[in-house]
Amino acid sequence: MFLVGKPSDTIEQLINRISHLVRLLLEGFELSDTPITLESVDDLYEHFDRDQFFLIQDGMLHLSKNGQNLVGFDEGDLIGIVHSFDLPLPVLRTDEYVELIPIDRDRFLRHVYSDKRRQHYWSHFLVCQNALLLNYLADTFKTQVRPTAGFQNIQPGDVIIQQGDPAEHVYTIISGEADVFVDGVKVGDIGEEEVFGAMAVFTGEPRSATVIARTPCTIMAVPQHDFILLIEAQPKAAVNLIENLARRITLMNQQLIDKE
Repeated sequence: MFLVGKPSDTIEQLINRISHLVRLLLEGFELSDTPITLESVDDLYEHFDRDQFFLIQDGMLHLSKNGQNLVGFDEGDLIGIVHSFDLPLPVLRTDEYVELIPIDRDRFLRHVYSDKRRQHYWSHFLVCQNALLLNYLADTFKTQVRPTAGFQNIQPGDVIIQQGDPAEHVYTIISGEADVFVDGVKVGDIGEEEVFGAMAVFTGEPRSATVIARTPCTIMAVPQHDFILLIEAQPKAAVNLIENLARRITLMNQQLIDKE
């Protein structure tokens, strides 16, 4: 078995444990001497009844959803356990040659439950499968929502954002202060822990203001795509950002009124 991307040490340990448990579960179970050979199958269970498992003897099958391969299975993997219970799941497919040994579900389960040790192995196998899925989801989620942030040290007078430029990053001031200008007129300021530059990321329009460091600043820059992923995954962060933007717009409007 293998997963998309580089597996963590935990996932590798679980995969190895699952392979070992499959061997233990099959001890004493009579397998068919004649494997089934297939090539280029879009959905394994369009060709077989769902009361069958399969042991891969040669080749490879993929668990696939919407044309994307999620998990790969190869020699020694026991597949179709969940599929045999007619649940809505991704399909098992292959573009290659594969040899499978069919296993009758009911006969296999009778084999498992006829021995207490095998019952223990079976329970352990199912728990490991679940742990593998949870760890894989956690690793995938962490990869998708972790911003690729870059830290920059800015000197007084340096331009952080230039009005009219395309929006490629969202910024946070870690330390220091900056001023906000629109058409050369100061309309606001930004302090520590404030997020700025997000509006143009959401609207897709050029920067509407220039931001210039007033003091030495340390800023964190998050690429546009990573910032959007973070907001989608953390709704609370989106709410806080909206509140922050609303306060800043209110302050800027008041400053423009006072100037008139």
